[in-house]
Amino acid sequence: MQTCSAFGIILATNDTIKDGDTLVSEGEDFALGFFSPHNSTNRYVGIWYNKIRPETIVWVANRDTPLADSSGIITIDVNGDLVILDGRGGAVWSTNISTLAKVAHAELLDTGNLQLREVESDNNTRRVLWESFNYTSDTILPSMKLYADQKRNDTRLRLTSWRSTSDPSPGNFSLGIDPQTLPQVVIWDGADLLWRSGPWDGRTYLGVPDMDYTYLSGYNLIRNSDGVLETSYDYFHGSFYTRYVLDSLGMLKQFVWEEGRKSWFTVWSRPETDCDLYGRCGPNGRCSMSSSPICECLQGFEPKYTEEWNRGNWSGGCVRSKPLKCEKNGNVSWKRDGFLKMEKIKVPDLPVSLAAGSLAECEDKCQKNCSCVAYAYDSMIGCMIWGGDLMDIQQFAKGGVDFNIRLPASELGMLLNFNL
Repeated sequence: MQTCSAFGIILATNDTIKDGDTLVSEGEDFALGFFSPHNSTNRYVGIWYNKIRPETIVWVANRDTPLADSSGIITIDVNGDLVILDGRGGAVWSTNISTLAKVAHAELLDTGNLQLREVESDNNTRRVLWESFNYTSDTILPSMKLYADQKRNDTRLRLTSWRSTSDPSPGNFSLGIDPQTLPQVVIWDGADLLWRSGPWDGRTYLGVPDMDYTYLSGYNLIRNSDGVLETSYDYFHGSFYTRYVLDSLGMLKQFVWEEGRKSWFTVWSRPETDCDLYGRCGPNGRCSMSSSPICECLQGFEPKYTEEWNRGNWSGGCVRSKPLKCEKNGNVSWKRDGFLKMEKIKVPDLPVSLAAGSLAECEDKCQKNCSCVAYAYDSMIGCMIWGGDLMDIQQFAKGGVDFNIRLPASELGMLLNFNL
């Protein structure tokens, strides 16, 4: 059976790749061809690591439209589209580029990115018409990017899980950038939040205290001039392969290939514990895996529904035991309450960023704003404040930040007396 190799050979208009043939990247790192998932006879077009067995799929074209047999082909049609045809010549998948290109070439790069390019009459490639990195499946590879439009509050280029290990059609879970004022990476279960990374501080995510710079160096999140956010990790070493996968159970895992053992090794995953699950302890609750039970109300709060709370249903969260005493006289808040510092905290969701050059200035701005119920200061982000209920607070054993919650002065005095 003929193999379509990319040693100087690319897929050109009217060329075909039959089921059983492969298009291989120049450095032989990745291959494109037909495959069947475990325990399935359906045929899909995908990209996998060429040198690793069994096949590790990193991208799937026809996720929703599998072929029932091995009669399919991959080709570039007369309009310049990359298409998958069944045995009767019907198109089951197409790139559907908006600009027609009479002459186009497809090439699989050693990054794992499949590019369709317009070609000039002298056979020199021109602009990229389409690329697989802009149509993600369940896997992030080094140099692949995810995008979100902050101005439109729109998340684009999400990862979507497989429905199961035998079915690569889009599952219930997706991953992308949450384009709020302080962006973070989140996993959704349908429309519901499942896990969040916490805000990006320019080096790491505040809600991921065990980010290992050995594996995660080169990770970045930027906001470009038109408000579009993009995140990527560029760390790549020729001696091993690494990838992130959002699996069919909603878990994001980072794998590194161990050549000596001929197997993938999981170096990081989230969500990993019950406390990683979004809002596990409800509003104004704190989750700690070192506590029993794992949920407790924040100091100055009590369960909203005591019987449910005592039965281990913490979704109702907590409410204040005593009202705050913050009052305003003109532009100044009377100091009828104060702040309690909590250490090694995953800060709650939906912070608001304020301009403040120091921790003291951050506290002062929160103190003077009666709607500010908590604040935190990070040297890279600056001042963060919260109003209303505090959602998704986690107690870490290491890492995190100091988190300061507003309490009535009477409760702070009780704490001081207790500590004495």
